[in-house]
Amino acid sequence: MRFLTPCLVFSQLVMLTGCGSSSDDTSSTYTSSYIQLYNGSANSANTRLILTDSDDSSYLIGSASYTDATSLVDYTPDTYQFTLSRLNSSGDDVSVLESEIELKQSYKHLLLLSDDYASPDLLHIAFLRDDSLTDNFKLYVANLLSADHSYDLYISNSEQAFADATLVTTLSYQQISEPVEFALGNYKIYLTDAGSREPVFISPTYHFSYLTEYVLVPRLASGPLRGNIAVDIIGNSTTVSTLSDLDAVAQFRLYNSIDNLLNTQVMLNNETLLTELSSDTFSDYVQLDAADYRLTATDSSNAIVIKNALLTLNQGESKAMVLYTNEYNAASAIVVEESLLPQIYDFDINVVNVIADYTALSLYFVAPSQTIDTTDLYISSLKYAAQTAISLPDGEYRVLLVHTDSNSNKTLLAETDFEQFVTGSNYLLIAEPDENYSYKLSLLR
Repeated sequence: MRFLTPCLVFSQLVMLTGCGSSSDDTSSTYTSSYIQLYNGSANSANTRLILTDSDDSSYLIGSASYTDATSLVDYTPDTYQFTLSRLNSSGDDVSVLESEIELKQSYKHLLLLSDDYASPDLLHIAFLRDDSLTDNFKLYVANLLSADHSYDLYISNSEQAFADATLVTTLSYQQISEPVEFALGNYKIYLTDAGSREPVFISPTYHFSYLTEYVLVPRLASGPLRGNIAVDIIGNSTTVSTLSDLDAVAQFRLYNSIDNLLNTQVMLNNETLLTELSSDTFSDYVQLDAADYRLTATDSSNAIVIKNALLTLNQGESKAMVLYTNEYNAASAIVVEESLLPQIYDFDINVVNVIADYTALSLYFVAPSQTIDTTDLYISSLKYAAQTAISLPDGEYRVLLVHTDSNSNKTLLAETDFEQFVTGSNYLLIAEPDENYSYKLSLLR
């Protein structure tokens, strides 16, 4: 583990105090000290930031999953011990990193967690909050792309082409730029290999609307479309805006839950995409350009069973489509957006209910030695043809599908065996009829 405190991270323990501002500077507007955590460790869990003061009192700042940030929190300027930690499946707090930080008056302190979560690096950007900005914003760049590569980052007005873009900085891995000011407005971001004029990343237009400091974090995407470049924009809230490459591909896969729909052929925009997709089958991923697609499916006799279902794929998205029988006994489709998080310590499970016999059902995720009454992990009401998602800590679970009647009597409709989730996998859980006039739960990855 390393604790890096740089403006430009050329070596370990190089302290940034304002990127050009004196450490004695203060602001009449921002009179406290301010701290925020961004999680840029691709194989990480949801990570908590805890400060402990000289009186041994501890304060939870917040938590951030991968590519997320905590809120910006103000504290009394002082020296604090801090801990980054995660909760395991038993709810115990597991320390990931511990160190000390001096919170200076009027300064924002942004901690950027990066690299391997088992032995992470922590970058620390500290800058005086600028209350003199009237028409401009300030831009910092923190490079979390590949360790053996340097990149140039350019910015242009949204109406300009790359040829007219301004070079902001050239950075190696974990380097952080000096601030650059631009007028408020709409901009596009570009990345090239250092010294090249050929973009490897072009962002959509982003509106910089606040008189404040923004931190751009170029990184490699994880999850089902790992390897794509993305740029995160960190401001002063817990919301991190992610810019995907305009040339990034998307992907989708399809599950056929209709028992009597055999040898299905699927076409997008009249081009054959999948053939002979049997019932209870999950297709492999298909990569496609970002676009709106018209999906048509035919059965084994070449009769059309679904016509012109809309599938919208944006840059860097991963989606799953579930074919099911709707309330009119016709084939229909539900589209689910898959998580782009790494699925290692926490698993985001997409859940779809295609059982038409009940208004709503409940699902319980039960660890060994637990029951549906003692588990905290459940979906209380999932309606027919609806979808939702639940995040589960890494562990072993069995899933129970339950109907509760108007007298609060419960019926167990289906259950799974105990399952241990496989890291790096995106899961889809389908509550569906089976061919024996009963019900089943299909846990797919």
